[in-house]
Amino acid sequence: MSHSPKRGIIFSGGAFHGAHFFDLVKERLEDAKSFDVVLVSKHPSLGSDSAGKTVFDDAAALRAQMAPYADAGYEFIIVGHSYGGFPGFAATEGWTVAERAAAGKKGGVRAVVFNAAAAPMAKGAIAMGVFGADEEIVYPPFLDQGPQDVKGQLVYPNRLSKQAFYNDLDEDKAEELRKSLVPHSRDAIQTPVNYLVTDANLPYYYILTEKDAAVPVELQRMVAEAIPGCTIFSMDAGHTAFVSQPARFVEILETINKDVFAGDK
Repeated sequence: MSHSPKRGIIFSGGAFHGAHFFDLVKERLEDAKSFDVVLVSKHPSLGSDSAGKTVFDDAAALRAQMAPYADAGYEFIIVGHSYGGFPGFAATEGWTVAERAAAGKKGGVRAVVFNAAAAPMAKGAIAMGVFGADEEIVYPPFLDQGPQDVKGQLVYPNRLSKQAFYNDLDEDKAEELRKSLVPHSRDAIQTPVNYLVTDANLPYYYILTEKDAAVPVELQRMVAEAIPGCTIFSMDAGHTAFVSQPARFVEILETINKDVFAGDK
């Protein structure tokens, strides 16, 4: 029997980027009223006091944000940007609508959208794996970090991050955004996970960013094409397309929204 649940969307933000980066898309989605609630992550792994926080802390925080709505029957689309793809997906474990219904609970997660993001494809995967890291973890040149053999380190975006993250924005705006970046827990970026996209029975979507200077589109495409049944969209934009092209980003999300809830009446 079909049903018409309350619809929610939650953004699982990338490393270094606070909730304010999603203000433009959040405002547009709220104005459109196509979702009943629009939430943005509050990752514990962000900030100067985040040392030691992991991807699992971030996933737990996402569930905590969704919980009061899910308990009231809301069904969510999770949008994971960059690093945020890992905690965003991790938050689905035991939280799909079907799994919660089997446990006598309402609401849950209906779909996951990855945007310029890593996705766990093999046991022991880490978010840094999107850069092709294997035995040795190699950080891109726009990030600085402490010694690998010291626990509880932070990772910092350096001046090169302006070009990496905001190459499709004007110089002044790019610099303004760069200055608002915050440190990020290295443990979160390097924590291995074992719950994989092949373990969850969910529809998947991927938004490629063609001009991305942080996560090259070739790497994004490899991830997207490896995700079972993934529907792929593409934007002629840099790493933070939700800032540089919010209207187009929202247009894609609205298309996904209609697809995910197509059978509900």
